[in-house]
Amino acid sequence: MALSYQAITLRVLGECSTTGWTLRDGETWCMATPPRHVPRQQGWKLHLSATPASAARVLESATRVLAAHACAFKFAVSPRVTAELTSVRAPRAQSGKFLTVYPLDDDQLRVLTGQLHEATVGLAGPAILSDRRYRPDSLVHYRYGCFARPRELNDEGLYEGRLQAPDGTFVADERNPWFSPPPWARPPFDPPARAAPGRRRGAPVLIAGRYLVREAVRHSNRGGVYRASDRQTGDDVLLKEARPHIGATSDGKDARYWLRYEAGILKRLAPLHITPAVRDVFESAGHVFLVEDLIDGKSLQRWTTDGIARDGHGLLPVAALWKLSRRLTRMIGRMHAAGFVLRDLKPGNIVMTPDDTPVLVDMECVVRADERTHVVGTHGFTAPEYLNGPDRDGDTPPPAPGPEVDCFSLGATLLYAATGIIPLLADDSPPRRPAGERLAEIVDTAAPAAPALRALAPLVIGLTADGPARWPLEKAAAFLRADPVGTPAPTAPAPARGAVGRLLSDGLAHLAATAEPDAEHLWPHPRSAPLSDPCNVQLGAAGVLAVLDRAVRCGETTAEPLLRTAARWLDRRLTAPSRILPGLYFGRSGTVWALHDAARTLGDPGMADRAVEYALRIPLEGRHLDICHGLAGAGLAQLHLWHTTGDPRFADRASECADRLLRLTADAGHGVDWPVGPEHRRELAGSALYGFGHGVAGNAAFLLAAGRDLGRADLLDIATGAGHALCAVAAPRGDAAVWPKGPGRTERTDLNFWCHGASGIGTFLVRLWTATGDARFREYADRAARAVHRDRCRIGPSTCHGAAGNAELLLDLADATGEEHYRTRAAETVTCLYARAVRRDGRLLVPDDTLRDVSAGYGVGLAGVLDFLLRLTHGGNRSWLVDP
Repeated sequence: MALSYQAITLRVLGECSTTGWTLRDGETWCMATPPRHVPRQQGWKLHLSATPASAARVLESATRVLAAHACAFKFAVSPRVTAELTSVRAPRAQSGKFLTVYPLDDDQLRVLTGQLHEATVGLAGPAILSDRRYRPDSLVHYRYGCFARPRELNDEGLYEGRLQAPDGTFVADERNPWFSPPPWARPPFDPPARAAPGRRRGAPVLIAGRYLVREAVRHSNRGGVYRASDRQTGDDVLLKEARPHIGATSDGKDARYWLRYEAGILKRLAPLHITPAVRDVFESAGHVFLVEDLIDGKSLQRWTTDGIARDGHGLLPVAALWKLSRRLTRMIGRMHAAGFVLRDLKPGNIVMTPDDTPVLVDMECVVRADERTHVVGTHGFTAPEYLNGPDRDGDTPPPAPGPEVDCFSLGATLLYAATGIIPLLADDSPPRRPAGERLAEIVDTAAPAAPALRALAPLVIGLTADGPARWPLEKAAAFLRADPVGTPAPTAPAPARGAVGRLLSDGLAHLAATAEPDAEHLWPHPRSAPLSDPCNVQLGAAGVLAVLDRAVRCGETTAEPLLRTAARWLDRRLTAPSRILPGLYFGRSGTVWALHDAARTLGDPGMADRAVEYALRIPLEGRHLDICHGLAGAGLAQLHLWHTTGDPRFADRASECADRLLRLTADAGHGVDWPVGPEHRRELAGSALYGFGHGVAGNAAFLLAAGRDLGRADLLDIATGAGHALCAVAAPRGDAAVWPKGPGRTERTDLNFWCHGASGIGTFLVRLWTATGDARFREYADRAARAVHRDRCRIGPSTCHGAAGNAELLLDLADATGEEHYRTRAAETVTCLYARAVRRDGRLLVPDDTLRDVSAGYGVGLAGVLDFLLRLTHGGNRSWLVDP
């Protein structure tokens, strides 16, 4: 049995007769520290790359050198992490960094560089894009950066490495996928000599003297994908690049092998006329390139989202989906008849031509049915019994799967094409529910609002069923030979009996079970999110604290012990960070809001006084103006604290926030795309975005509340002007409306969230209608509500970017209008949350934004969902707003 990396390191240290070293495992890295080590804050450091096959030898060889010099280092904690660091999907700026060396000074670095190069020469490892190679054939790379974990918050409220310049100023430690040291940091080695003058930045790239690159379609760790012109034929072609040692497996095969393999597959599939034709395969500077026909069209993923955005009801035509289903079924059948299995069919691997003909692309996962090969696929679209099979991580590749895996992928792909739903399921803890059963529940939930899915539901459920119940392709083809049967839209399903109570009680129990009062973060920080202030609302303890406070006030008495624990934890850490940021979600304004409210609920006047004292210290400055990070969020918190304390200083500070926000917005210099007239005003026209979290709607909501409560008619007028402007730039979609992200922005308009889009803009407009009585604002708030209600099943579950936050708008309209149909629609969202829920340790929990994990944070995790469920059940005002 192979030794672990830690065992290898300890063995080598013992052989080198070195004592006093400590090894400390983390989630990603193992840190090896010599005795009496005093770390530097910044400087030139070394990275050694490796592949899963070479990593053990690289570690052993490097450890001998580093032990002799008593130099601290860290290395990937396991082979799994090594594989992730070099995978085709790894972040380009971090890829390949298997081992990091922290020299005491630049003299030691130069000595170590040469010795580490000699010790590892000839071993395999990819180029590290953020660094410069010591030599063209070396695993040793160097870059200038921080040595210690960043402890300074940037303006966005995230922990960021900062480098101190010789003049004492600080700059961000930029981690780009190219060598980019700060201008004042002189490299420890001369750059490699260039054989010819370098290409001017931005000039066209000519590859292999033949292919002139016109445009980068995308960049990934595997390599780029480019549109190019073939100078010999004059044809436009597609170039796919594979970098050395990326995606390498234990048998030494890497992205270059698989790109050549894909070229061979495409040649063998050419007679089927369902894939692009191969033009050329060549190697240049160690990279392999595949040249193939350029298919005019868009991915099925984009085809689906464009169709949803274009249609007035967010629905795709039954006829178009039926035709697509027939064509894909025939294409896969021809693949199977030729003896191949796709393994990774998904919307991103299908291109739709202008006449809606599907073409299969990215065929590197295709295998012959009689081959053995490593397991690959995409979670959500590849059959889970294959992707998570018991032989996935074995040394011997398992046999190729049968055609049933492509049947699952076809069903999952059609579910996406009909609705935009990503069929990703978070893993249950044992005993796990069958994936087919869970997907069937999602189909049943979404079908009433989607005619195409209603027509295809038997097919989708059959193709994604578990075990022997899964439909073979022949049965799918037989189903599709008939014409689609139109079915009347049934009533949207009501939440399962006890669904709200189950999700609430299990969610609160999970928060209690996972709290860690002695840890840096009271609840585990989500692995997918950048590190931020542990005390903030978005990802930290304050957002959860506010939900626990609401729960206790709503009579959920079992939450009171945890409320007390969380409040004390936050109270102790309130003054810990060196920098106080003003934002409501990423700064400390939401923190003091939550702590003060909890202190009142708990009857702790000392804690309440400390929160008030701290709130008066929050700086009302900075370059951010928005709700999440800046002055609008700080102003809402100051306004709330004025209401709860009666202290006039908070009223003055709220007014100061409004005045400063208007001065800075007027000076921002951004373009506008609304008419500037008497009814539109121009004070907020400098905002770069329209949404609530980061733009006009949120800023205007603060001005509206401040103008109303502080008796400032000028602020009310400006907020009203912003409302007229937002109505003017709305894009009608049938009886709904959507908004661009900001002036001149061309991103998709079908993502209707709280932070950007219809949900947050409607949140402001319903309050503006309540304040002014202008029916136009009620109309557009209702249009926004229609847009978010139709999206309830296809988006994630969270508050910031998902269904829970969107459903809060429906509750806002129910409260403002007294019309119960809005509350009924909000309750329908629970059905979507319930269908997505994962079972962990006997509890039913709503996953976070990733759809694969459960995290506690308010903005993207469980707490925000619980806040919506509490409000739906018990009523009350919306959190983090100052409503009458």
